Amino acid sequence: MHTKFPPHIVRAFLLASASLLSATAGAAPRFLPAQAGDLIPQALVAPEAALKSAGAPNLERAPVNMSWAVPGPVNTAVQPFVGQSREYYAEVSADELNAGVTIHTTAPRALVRLQPLGNGGGPREQLAIHPQTLILSDGAGRAYASGSGMEMLVTADKLNKAELPFAEGTSAFRIHPELGAGSFTLRAADLAGSERYLINVVEPASRFVLAMQTDAPNYLHGQQLTVLPELQELDGARVQQRHPLTRFDGIVTSPGGRSFPVAFKVDQDGRLRAHLALDADEAPAPGLWEVQAWGDALVKGQTVRRSLRVAFGVALPVARLDGKATVVNEPGSVGVRLGVEVGAAGRYETRALLYGTVGGVLKPLAMAHAAQWLEAGSQSLVLRYDASLLAGASGPYELRDLNLLDQGRMGLLQRQQRAVSIDERDLGRSGAQAAKPAERVKLPPVNS
Repeated sequence: MHTKFPPHIVRAFLLASASLLSATAGAAPRFLPAQAGDLIPQALVAPEAALKSAGAPNLERAPVNMSWAVPGPVNTAVQPFVGQSREYYAEVSADELNAGVTIHTTAPRALVRLQPLGNGGGPREQLAIHPQTLILSDGAGRAYASGSGMEMLVTADKLNKAELPFAEGTSAFRIHPELGAGSFTLRAADLAGSERYLINVVEPASRFVLAMQTDAPNYLHGQQLTVLPELQELDGARVQQRHPLTRFDGIVTSPGGRSFPVAFKVDQDGRLRAHLALDADEAPAPGLWEVQAWGDALVKGQTVRRSLRVAFGVALPVARLDGKATVVNEPGSVGVRLGVEVGAAGRYETRALLYGTVGGVLKPLAMAHAAQWLEAGSQSLVLRYDASLLAGASGPYELRDLNLLDQGRMGLLQRQQRAVSIDERDLGRSGAQAAKPAERVKLPPVNS
């Protein structure tokens, strides 16, 4: 039995429904709020160096679009790189080596490498030190010469013939396990002069590891870099204890060759940190920025010395997404047009994961990349997802792990973990659902 409503009630219901459907159909894809860990430029910066050069020479001008299926779950959380070190470097002069240089070890069988730096202008291979000419003395003052107290002596010419990735003139040896660990004195007899050498002490078996990370993997010009070092004592893979560093220094270097000293201080939470406002206003140069740090700790009367380098990216925000997104009519594909505000002409790329609703849960469906040359001004890039990649899914959809990159200057300009929300009706209006059967909605009868 059907309930009969008065005609004016039915007309009001139909008008309200039509108004609601019209409002929903008119809704456009929307950018989601940024969250912790996102890289979002607040303003464009286009200095003269960026305006004059797009970075890498002979950049391709033709547009490129591609998409492919994503087979399973994807972790889009920001993961800063954590570097670890069981080694240290020390730079000494020939005169200092002749007098004797102290090296510190915390585990037996430490590997020692010596490399001439070539500051004196002579060929490095002629400045190489043969390990058998070295004298090694232990903490008790016992001296070991002519290769005694050492094992695996490797000369510079042998390393060169083996085509190993060491600088010319590098020689190496390993401290004999019978000598144990502790402090040793290394002396090169009959060596003198201003030539400088780099000593590298590597301890693969040491329990002491210097761990260091930046608070993000990528930054923009003007943002603050934070560096967090920590000396850990390990029990297998587990951190057994953390030790304070009694001395720790560092510098930050840019791809253009500039260097910035950083000061490490203990913050309120008791952790050692260094902060630096990043100045990336330089001519485009390939490569990453790098923080180099070195220091000591005293653990139960034993000196632990470590050095470490950690790389990170810094970019000039010469372009940014303007927060506008539309679904465009693409035969056989779903196209998402993203507005781009460009401050300096160049080749830009965007990429994003498309998530769709499968069984009531948002799941990754496909990845798409798009790149092309963009002039300064208001521009756009279109991510195209083959419609077949959306089969079996429905709305709502989301673009996640959305990136904007400067291909020529090789910088990450923007990254948003959850970026754009797309309604099912947006895809319907685009005419891009050829690979999906249309859903028919059955309405209940209305008796007037």
